Amino acid sequence: MRIFFSSPQFPLLGAVALGLWRGRKPSTAFAALDGDGRLKKALKRLGFDGESEETELFLLPPAPLTVLVAVGLGKQSKLTPAKLRRIGGAIIDELDDSRAASATVALDLPPDQAAELAYGMRLKGYRPLRKYRTKVDPDDEDDLPPVLEEVVVTTTDPAAAEALYAAREQVAQGVFLARDLTDEPGNALGPEEFAARARLLEALGVEVTVLDEAAIAQARLNLLAAVGMGSHRPPRLVLLRWKGAETRPLVLVGKGITFDSGGISIKFDDEDMDAMKADMAGAAAVIGAIRAVAGRKAPAHVCGVLALAENMPSGRAQRPGDVVTSFSGQTVEVVDTDAEGRLVLADALAWAAATLKPAAMVDIATLTGSTEELLEAEHAGLYANDDILAKRLLKHAKAEAEPLWRLPLTESCDEDIKSAIADLRNCAWGDVPDNDDAARFLSRFVPDGVAWAHIDMAGLEFADEEDPLCPESATGYGVRLFDALAGDGENRYVRKTATGE
Repeated sequence: MRIFFSSPQFPLLGAVALGLWRGRKPSTAFAALDGDGRLKKALKRLGFDGESEETELFLLPPAPLTVLVAVGLGKQSKLTPAKLRRIGGAIIDELDDSRAASATVALDLPPDQAAELAYGMRLKGYRPLRKYRTKVDPDDEDDLPPVLEEVVVTTTDPAAAEALYAAREQVAQGVFLARDLTDEPGNALGPEEFAARARLLEALGVEVTVLDEAAIAQARLNLLAAVGMGSHRPPRLVLLRWKGAETRPLVLVGKGITFDSGGISIKFDDEDMDAMKADMAGAAAVIGAIRAVAGRKAPAHVCGVLALAENMPSGRAQRPGDVVTSFSGQTVEVVDTDAEGRLVLADALAWAAATLKPAAMVDIATLTGSTEELLEAEHAGLYANDDILAKRLLKHAKAEAEPLWRLPLTESCDEDIKSAIADLRNCAWGDVPDNDDAARFLSRFVPDGVAWAHIDMAGLEFADEEDPLCPESATGYGVRLFDALAGDGENRYVRKTATGE
C-alpha cells in the first residue's frame, strides 16, 4: 500500500474518507460534500457522534463517489499523535472492508497531523505473509487478501507532510521486517537464515558481524552453544551496528530462538507448540529497530545483538542437570532445558557489555509464560537496574502504544537461583513467579555500572483482530519503542541511581 499527500483541492477519487468532530461537527471537506445535510442526518440516525476512531462505511449507488467513510475525530484540542495513528488504523479497516483499490482521505488536517494519521494507516495496512498460500476461497470474505493499493491524504502543505512521514515510513519498514520474520515458519527461518536476513541491512549502512559456531566456541559463548547443541542447525550470534553518532552505543539484545521445542524438557502438546516459531520475536524487534534507525539515518549510535539458536531434543542436546561455564565465567546448572531463553541472553548480555561498552543496554524476549499470565498479554514486563532508563522506556512505551509495566528486580530471588553444584541454576519453579527469577538471573550477567533493562514481551508477539495498529498477524512489538529510545541520546538514557531492588 502506497501513501501520498496532496492539497485539499485534489479531486475526491476512489473511496473517500471525510471527518467530523465530536458532536457531528463536520470538517470543511465533509460540509462541502454534504451540502443538503442528508449524510449528517443519516449519521445521527445511526448513532454516530464523531468520537475519536468512530467510523461508518457507506456503500453508495453507482456514481462518481461509491464508497464513503465517515471518520470521527473526537475533540480537536485532544487530537494527539497517538489518537491520530489509531484513527488512521480505523480508516484502513473500513477501506479494506469496502474492497476499494484506491482512496482519498480528506480530513482537513495540518501537515504534522496528516503525517501521523498516515503513519497509523501504514502500520495497520501491513499485509501478513501470504507467500505460502497457493489459492484462496473466493466465497470466504475473511480469506480474500486486501486490494487497497493507494491512498492520497490531503493537507495544507503536502511537501511538509511528506518530509515528516518519510522518517515514519522507515520505522514502519522496521516494524514490517520484524512482523515478517516472526511469522516465518521454523523450517524456513533457522539461525543461519536469520543471520542472512541481517546481512541485508548492510545496504543501509549497517555494519553486520556474524559469529558462526566456531567463532561462538572461540568466544566462549558456551550457554548459547549449549542451547543449540540439539539441533543440526548451529547457533549464530549477530552484531548489528548503526553508527550515526560518535557516542557510546545504546545496545539492544534480542532472544532469537527460531524454534523452541523445549529441548529434552520438551513442551506439552497443549502449549501451542506451533507458535514456538515466534520465540525469536525479541530478536525480530531488535533487527527491526536497527532497520528503522538506519533507514531514517538517525543521529545515534545503536547496536543490536541477536542470540540465535534452535532448541531441539536429540542425542546431542544438553540435558537437565548439565553444568555450563558462561561467557562471564559463572557456571550455570541447567535444571530445565525449556528455560533456554535466559541462557542465550545471559551470554549475549555479558558479551555485549564487555565488547561494546554500552551507554545503556536493553534486552527483549518472549521469555516466560508467567509474565503473560500476570499482565494478561496487555503489557510487557519491564525490569531495570536504573530508574532513569526505566522511566524513559515507560514514557516511550506509552507514546508508541507498546505498553510496559515495571516489575521489581528483587534480591529475594537470589535464593531461588542458587545451585548446589554450580554458581547459579537457570530456574527454580518455586513460590516466586518465574519471570522474577528469570530477570534476577539475567541481572547476574550484567556488570556493575552498566545501566540495563529487561523486557519480557511474552504474549505480545501476535495481535488479535482488535489491535488498532496491526492486523491479525505478528506485531513487531518493540521496534517503535526502541526507535524512540534511540532518539534520546547517550546522556539521557541513565544516571547513577538506585537499582530498583
